[in-house]
Amino acid sequence: MKKYFLPVLFVFTIYSSSFAQRAISEKVNYFDIRKPNNPLDKTIKSYKVIVETPYTLTAEEVNVKSLQEFEVEKENYDNLLETSKAEFEKRLASYDDDVKKQEERYDKLMKDFKALSLIERLALTQQGKEPKLKVPSKPRYVEPREPIYRKPNLDDNLIFDNNVLADGINLFGYEKGEDILFIINISKMVFQDNGGQTYYNQPTSLKVIYGADIIDEKKFDDKFKFLTSTSSNSINLDRHEKNNVKKNIRNIENYMNEEFGFTPVSSSIYIQYPKNKKREYDVLENAKIKVISAYRKLKKDASLETRERVKEELEAVRLIWKTELSKVDYKNKKALMNKEIAKIILFNLMRVDISIKDKKQAEETLALMQEKRIDLDLNYTEKATFTRLEEQVYKL
Repeated sequence: MKKYFLPVLFVFTIYSSSFAQRAISEKVNYFDIRKPNNPLDKTIKSYKVIVETPYTLTAEEVNVKSLQEFEVEKENYDNLLETSKAEFEKRLASYDDDVKKQEERYDKLMKDFKALSLIERLALTQQGKEPKLKVPSKPRYVEPREPIYRKPNLDDNLIFDNNVLADGINLFGYEKGEDILFIINISKMVFQDNGGQTYYNQPTSLKVIYGADIIDEKKFDDKFKFLTSTSSNSINLDRHEKNNVKKNIRNIENYMNEEFGFTPVSSSIYIQYPKNKKREYDVLENAKIKVISAYRKLKKDASLETRERVKEELEAVRLIWKTELSKVDYKNKKALMNKEIAKIILFNLMRVDISIKDKKQAEETLALMQEKRIDLDLNYTEKATFTRLEEQVYKL
């Protein structure tokens, strides 16, 4: 019996593995969407943003002013040079007197120091408090630098282009147009000192107008908030105000998308398929190609129309999978369409149902998997995957 054991085992291994179908997984990254709290009317396809601010200063005006100040500085340079030389000569002339005063002061301190007892002198010396001669440094003339023009830092100036601000605001899922209007009004920032600290507010409003109706209105930054632990006269007020305008614009854009936009969310999905070297699973491989192609169309900026088309494509692939699933023989391991193929199809169906948030279809797929659990004979990893997907279905 011993000499037949290994060959028989080897033949059995080949026999059993020839009917097993190892599932191959391919991960696809795409952008799902988070639906808004208050979806707009389906007839609305585009939006327009208008931003109103009190800021009229332009970059050109800042540059012109900077050049003017530079010209004044150049004109005053000769006077500055003469003044600096005169001050140097004055300090140089008084240098000897300053040295003499320090020496006289030192002599007096030393006289008093020597009058102390030995113990007192030692104590002061250990503390580094013994008299020391501090001779002032001799004045050295440093000529003022000739003025050099440097472009002003525009970030420190309240320069805003209302059109640029408006163009930078995006409502996800919609195109720029005229269907609905978002009007943003930003007022000047108000600073308030209180107990050595600085507080601020900058009342900003958003109005959403559809036709002749205001369908939403929201205020931002209208209450005083803490800014810094120092008084307002010690900080760059313009810089704080400019940063706050940008912050309010971001907050308004976030609010618009939470309420009305379809915000893209980075997601991924695993699609399984069997090996197809013998071309026995062409239908499933073609289905895999179609479903992956569909998900790759879901870019961050994909329109709602594109997403609807992708959903239709995924529904078509679902029908293919369900048709192939009906051919499965769960009891026959040798069958071309056996339980391993069923697991591939069922997991794909459940993942796609969850991704497109089709609660009804997902529950049907889940019910079918639960019904076939014994026939499917899931391994440890497959059971964990099933449990995870099951929980996601319940959350739909």
